[in-house]
Amino acid sequence: MTDSDLPARETPLVRQLRQSLGMLQVAFDATSEAMLIVDEHRLVHWANQASAELLVQGVPIQVVNCMLDSLFELDIVDNHDSEARRLLDSQRSLPASAGKVRCRVVSRSGKQSSMQLLQWRPVELIQSPFLLLSFRDLSAEEQALMQQQRFMTELTHELRTPLAIVNGNLLRISRIEALPTAASTRLTMARQEMARIHRLLEHLSLLTQLEIDPEALGCTDCALVPLLKDWRDSVLDQAPDLQLQFPKLASSPWVRLDPHAMELVLDQLLDNAFRHGDGTIPLRVRLEPLEAKRHWKLSFLSHGSAAPVADHVRRNWLNPFVRRQLRRDGVHAEGAGLGLSVARELARGWGGELVLDQWPSNHGSFTSASVSIPFMPDLE
Repeated sequence: MTDSDLPARETPLVRQLRQSLGMLQVAFDATSEAMLIVDEHRLVHWANQASAELLVQGVPIQVVNCMLDSLFELDIVDNHDSEARRLLDSQRSLPASAGKVRCRVVSRSGKQSSMQLLQWRPVELIQSPFLLLSFRDLSAEEQALMQQQRFMTELTHELRTPLAIVNGNLLRISRIEALPTAASTRLTMARQEMARIHRLLEHLSLLTQLEIDPEALGCTDCALVPLLKDWRDSVLDQAPDLQLQFPKLASSPWVRLDPHAMELVLDQLLDNAFRHGDGTIPLRVRLEPLEAKRHWKLSFLSHGSAAPVADHVRRNWLNPFVRRQLRRDGVHAEGAGLGLSVARELARGWGGELVLDQWPSNHGSFTSASVSIPFMPDLE
């Protein structure tokens, strides 16, 4: 084979490669999801048609070889997500792991997009660092959630009045003297069920609202230890043996969260501890710093006589409408399973997370429910 033969022999291969790349580009251009590939300097090396329409209302060639910050800004809905904020900052390294965040894209002309799910992932098999960005339009999902929220708001409003009437009548009956013991017991059960229905409706409404807008929480700067001590004082009648354990601190750490949401989370974790505890050890609430993750960890530890459940069962406890397994008296607990779901969404609203864990003991199992609270940004 001579050198003059090489172009003739390679031409079909090159042609086939170009055809394959062209077909891939056509396939990517046909998708509704906007996609970009950028280098560590935030220079765009590749873009599909959807990204060009989203960013410049044009064609991909108008996007390629542009810097990201010259194309758009991000209006991030999940404000606690610091990784997303570094995407446009060419002075910082690319994120080392995949992530996602809800946001709106603001073009340089000032036009704001509908709600988008921005996802990023490091591109492997390339020696130089690159990042794949994708934007998925969430307007349809957002509209469906808003309709769901309107339904739940109307349902809660319509049921609140009849529930109040029924509860008022039950209260008046309970004041009647010399009620038979059986009637008094049934009356108490009825009032407890009315309270449960009221909590269920409130949880449904709150959960729907948080799904639509996690930033609905009114987050403020709070001193964490005084907040926890005030909450402990408010539940002493319910949990007289409750123990709070803090690390040695020169002063209370400051965090950014919604105090009312924090109280709701603490109440739910306390209720969860009662469900899984048998009273053999005092309920302990422990606060500790997780320096590597830049979070405070607040853990509720209780002991129960039942054996630990399987991991997949425990993970389901955080899903809506999943019934819990056991109360502290060993009876199967009733309920729609919304409390922990709401608590998890509230924690995510301030940038934290809720985690459940169990492990065996000599006479049953320990159950830990922990919620994370990010360090203040100025401490990072």
